Amino acid sequence: MASVPKKKYQRKDRPKKRKFHGNRYTLNNEPNAKFRLTEENTDEIQSECNENKTASVLKLNDSVNKIGNDKLELEDSSELEGYRLIDATSLVNFITQFPCKFCCSFSKRERGEVCKPSYTIKEQLKGVTSIINLTCDYCDNIISLNSSPNENLNMRFLFSMYAIGVNNEKSNRFLANMNMPNFVSTNMSSKYKKNIHEATSQVALQSMEQAAKELYNGNDGSKEVGVSCDGTWQRRGFVSKNGVATTVSVNPRGPAKVVDVEVLSNYCDACAKAKARMEDSEFVQFKSTHNCQKNHDGTAGSMESDGMLKIFRRSSEKYGLQYTKYLGDGDSKSFKTVAESNVYDGKEIVKLECCGHVQKRMGKRLMDKVNQCKGKKYEENGKHYTGIGGAGRLTAKAIKRIQGHYGGAIRKNTGDLEGMRKSIMAILFHRGGDHKLCGSWCKGDNKNMLPKFVISEIEPVFRDLSNDQLLKKCLHGGTQNNNESFHNLIWNRCPKSVFVGRERLEIAVNDAIVVYNDGELGRVGIFEKLGLKCGRFSISGFRKLDSKRIKKSNYNSKMDIKIKRQQKQQVNIASDNTYLAGGF
Repeated sequence: MASVPKKKYQRKDRPKKRKFHGNRYTLNNEPNAKFRLTEENTDEIQSECNENKTASVLKLNDSVNKIGNDKLELEDSSELEGYRLIDATSLVNFITQFPCKFCCSFSKRERGEVCKPSYTIKEQLKGVTSIINLTCDYCDNIISLNSSPNENLNMRFLFSMYAIGVNNEKSNRFLANMNMPNFVSTNMSSKYKKNIHEATSQVALQSMEQAAKELYNGNDGSKEVGVSCDGTWQRRGFVSKNGVATTVSVNPRGPAKVVDVEVLSNYCDACAKAKARMEDSEFVQFKSTHNCQKNHDGTAGSMESDGMLKIFRRSSEKYGLQYTKYLGDGDSKSFKTVAESNVYDGKEIVKLECCGHVQKRMGKRLMDKVNQCKGKKYEENGKHYTGIGGAGRLTAKAIKRIQGHYGGAIRKNTGDLEGMRKSIMAILFHRGGDHKLCGSWCKGDNKNMLPKFVISEIEPVFRDLSNDQLLKKCLHGGTQNNNESFHNLIWNRCPKSVFVGRERLEIAVNDAIVVYNDGELGRVGIFEKLGLKCGRFSISGFRKLDSKRIKKSNYNSKMDIKIKRQQKQQVNIASDNTYLAGGF
């Protein structure tokens, strides 16, 4: 009887397993293979390049003129570019293994002799750049290895250090830890700084001009536009020697961008040192020929006012625009200075309040009311109370919640004055157990109800912060968060812990303008102005930074993430003094 062949094992719980035919999603490694890199497939292609070790053969197409485009033409190539960290001894040992091509490859080989190379090695250092000269001991032929033959590597290094907020001292500390040569001298570093300052100024000006055009188009071609104005200082407490006045566009049809800045300083280090060692006559002569860094006479507190006035006065000539809407905080000094200067020949400049600062007022006013009523005696339902603060009354957590509801009432009723007022008063009545003005958000319970004597004490605060004069300035629903974000970029590039001169601060401001308006890829224009190559590693890195920033912003903008973030912000309002100065 013929044997019956055994049946193959078949998987009953899953479909039939298919054979593996290789990875069908790797890059094509054929010669002259080309592909297009877009925003959609950037991360996918870059990850595949890293996994398949093909990233080193990618090359940017030289025909690409605008780096900021969504599409970059790339092609497969074996050419290496960029910089690497390499041990100098290993490099020299590798090169000295090969004989000199002039003396060893002809005479000794013809005689059948073995060529044993022998070289004399000397190195020329200029900052982080290096030229290694290998001189053949037989024929004096010199082989030169230049670490950066086509560009100024010291310039690139200094600009990179400025971009991450590192000064010369910390740069040398980094190089010392890496066992690398020290940076160039102070005089040479100053020359590089001037070149970087000029390049960043030009690119930042182009970026702000484009932002002004977008603001003009976003207002349907009207020259009368709105800007968000704010100042920032390198030191707190109005003792800073450096300050920056910033204006960010209020564009109803586009993103907010920086349109103009003014960097002010009331100190010049060179002048201070010269005055200490020179006679008066010598100092006067020095002053006449010296490029002084001081451009402000006065206190640090007046820097914002003077800077804003300069910005408003040159807006018509610089961009053909008139900043007739001034979005600012509660400090009216800068606005008052601009409004009373008749910048636009009698045309009125309207003050718009920052909704974030107005929201802070509610918390501060309620906390002040608690402090004012500390010794007062109250009686309700047979119980005696001292003050309006404490358990069952106005706690720090309750004040924080009321403050948040007040800000929400303003932002949810932009353009509707009456609706804004009703929503604000609904907060007070809801806390008192009266739900006639409540909306769909109200469940009708009295879970967080406050005693009547507390409601009567805080009612004047609600009446004052819901008056028409104030709410009309909040109908736009905007804040100065854009200014604060821009200020953060500035001080990341120029930390407040280290004092700097005006030129160094302006480099940080200009670089921050480019990144804020155009993203990290906008810095490619600065490299071009400096004569530095922005290779594929730089562009790939800039793209990843921009992509990560956008993803993080989109994530933080989700409603559930906002709710979680608000739940974590149950902090005592008394310790939150971010906007106290001049805000109330």
